[in-house]
Amino acid sequence: MTASDRDARGALVAAVVTATVMIAFQTAGKATREALFLSAFIREGVGAIPYAVEVLPRMMMAAALISVVFAFLAARWMTAVGPGRLVPVAFTASAALLLLEWALVGPFPRLVAVVLYLHYGALGAMVISGFWSLVNERWDPRTAKRYVGRIAAGGTVGGLLGGILAERVGALMSAPSMLPILAGLHLFCAWLVMGIRAGRPVSAPKPRRKPLADGKEEGSERSGLRVIASMPYLRGLVALVLLVTVGELLINYVFQYRAAVRFEQEQEPMLRFFAVFYAAIGLLTVVVQAAGSRFTLQRLGLTRTVALLPGGMAAGSVAALAVPGLASVGIARGVESVLRNGLYRPGYELLFTPIGRGQKRATKALVDVGVVRLGDFAGGAVAQGILLLAAAAVTAVLLGLAIALSAVAVVVALGLHAGYVRTLERSLLSRAIQLDLHDVQDATTRTAMLQSLPSLGLTRIPDRPSGEELPPDSAPVAVVGEPSTTATRAPPLDPEVARIVELRSRDAARVRAALQSTPLTPALVGHVVPLLAWDEVVREAIVALRDVALEAVGQLVDRMLDRDEEFAVRRRIPLVLAMCPTERAVEGLFRGLKDQRFEVRYRCGRALSRLLEFNPKLAVDREKAFAAALREVAVDRGVWESHRLLDRMEDEDWSPVLDEVLRDRADRSLEHVFTVLSLVLPRQPLKVAFRGLHTDDTMLRGTALEYLETALPENIRQALWPFLEDRRTRTQQPRSANEVLADLLESNQSIAINLEQLRKRKKEE
Repeated sequence: MTASDRDARGALVAAVVTATVMIAFQTAGKATREALFLSAFIREGVGAIPYAVEVLPRMMMAAALISVVFAFLAARWMTAVGPGRLVPVAFTASAALLLLEWALVGPFPRLVAVVLYLHYGALGAMVISGFWSLVNERWDPRTAKRYVGRIAAGGTVGGLLGGILAERVGALMSAPSMLPILAGLHLFCAWLVMGIRAGRPVSAPKPRRKPLADGKEEGSERSGLRVIASMPYLRGLVALVLLVTVGELLINYVFQYRAAVRFEQEQEPMLRFFAVFYAAIGLLTVVVQAAGSRFTLQRLGLTRTVALLPGGMAAGSVAALAVPGLASVGIARGVESVLRNGLYRPGYELLFTPIGRGQKRATKALVDVGVVRLGDFAGGAVAQGILLLAAAAVTAVLLGLAIALSAVAVVVALGLHAGYVRTLERSLLSRAIQLDLHDVQDATTRTAMLQSLPSLGLTRIPDRPSGEELPPDSAPVAVVGEPSTTATRAPPLDPEVARIVELRSRDAARVRAALQSTPLTPALVGHVVPLLAWDEVVREAIVALRDVALEAVGQLVDRMLDRDEEFAVRRRIPLVLAMCPTERAVEGLFRGLKDQRFEVRYRCGRALSRLLEFNPKLAVDREKAFAAALREVAVDRGVWESHRLLDRMEDEDWSPVLDEVLRDRADRSLEHVFTVLSLVLPRQPLKVAFRGLHTDDTMLRGTALEYLETALPENIRQALWPFLEDRRTRTQQPRSANEVLADLLESNQSIAINLEQLRKRKKEE
């Protein structure tokens, strides 16, 4: 290992440990701040409301204002000296202030509680922002992408460890004892970040700024406000952030109010309570982030994933309003925190993907810091106003407002989808952004990006800037930027992108070659599914999709059930799912039996029958099958007789009741009902009965009808009978089911002979 490699590895270790310790400080510091502040101001205030609850909104507003001031100062200092110098100094200053607070907490508990509250809000956020700036400058973008996951994971673990630390201190010592421990954590961070900044940091070229008409440069604060004002999509983002921030603050205020009432002046129990709470939140966030973030982005999409946060906030607030108390509002606060850090944050960051680099630099800090702190200030002002106007019902009113704001935020979040896609497409077409396909997790961004490739004329990757080399072990990047003016030959397309280009070429030969070259990956499924509507390549598309069906069941089912999807695609997807003998495929096909289009239901029934041939042990819900059959017969004769098939595909041989003789004569509606019934009833007798219904021999037909009378549930029999034209007259007592079944099976040969004779007569005619 070279000295450079050792230096890089040491910097990575330092970054991971710093993130762990830094977030442990944040969690333990938050519990300490709230315990010290609420206990210091706990005396009775207006009516039965603790004085701490009266003071808290003012502290929230003050902390928000100071944070904004520190954010602007930090931006200036960061530009002047760089994060490598500023961040260690900030950690050290924070540690020194904590030690001073510890020395004064005995004689001046309220003063220290106020200072700590403001200290945590201002310096805590600044050092985290500075730390990530240092990480971004220490490594080039490609290396940073490989490392950022490990660093973020260290921070998530730190949240859990910080909660455990605060809980143990609260159990064994006093709450003020946390202050020197917190100081030690920040001193340790100051030492660790010295190891991150070691070596030669990668510096980014200074962006060119265009002068505006008033002399301001593009990228300045005023320019950022202008950009926000001129872009409806950004205004929607601002509205979302503001609504979510105010709603979160109101829920948190009610949570702290309930804690203050519950624990009164007991510092240590209060510290332990907050510590355990935040430790549990940290643990749940680890689980949700690991298991749910990528899944929700892929399955729900970007804006729906973001909308989960306000949706969860609304649901939690409704529960807290219905069942008042610390436990219920604690659950609401916990749901908000887990969804925010586990699902909302990854989605929120991706919402900035379509915004050009210059616009993003001018606006993102304003949205991330300015709008969030504005929301904090607004939330504090609302809480203060409710205390003055309706103190007796403060918790009910605040939770009601949180529900209303969250509901509006859900609507705003979902409404961002159209703007996101339009903005992304415009940015790609104007060559304003740079994306790496391998780093795009959500389907919305990936689809919009790939659909724009032909418009961009990207049959190759544009040249990289002079001096920037592509690492040999890395995948090519699809760069959307200034067109290259060099004459050098560009590297080839990423194989997956090249294959997508072929699949979308509309040249049947090229498409077939792309389908047959190598097995599909799940990422390509979305580009092959539309080919099911193209008759020239549909069979190759079906074969290719079957190879990857086990990994893409959910995606295939969603496309099949989507009423906006092309009908030819929807009715052919069951042909793919029929080769995927899993419970998920069975469940999806059963959902398809409820579709409005007959041919989709018909092919889902045949696919289910085929799956049971492959794996008879697959679970089939008997009641669901009977319900599907009943839905088919609960129509009038005109609808029943109008059912036709547009396709003659390979599933002709999959029918459990149809054979060559009846293929052109059988009633498709009746066949489908028998197919569905065969999922839960014996197949052979049903097949014989179905064939018997198509004979012209009264005796054979009567035997088939008699069997159906004994085998079918009464409600299905009554609804089906009008379509069977039963003209029999009762001349004998009903026989047992076993006798009828035996007679039916003995008639099988006679039925076959009769049907063959009918077929010959049909040909002669």
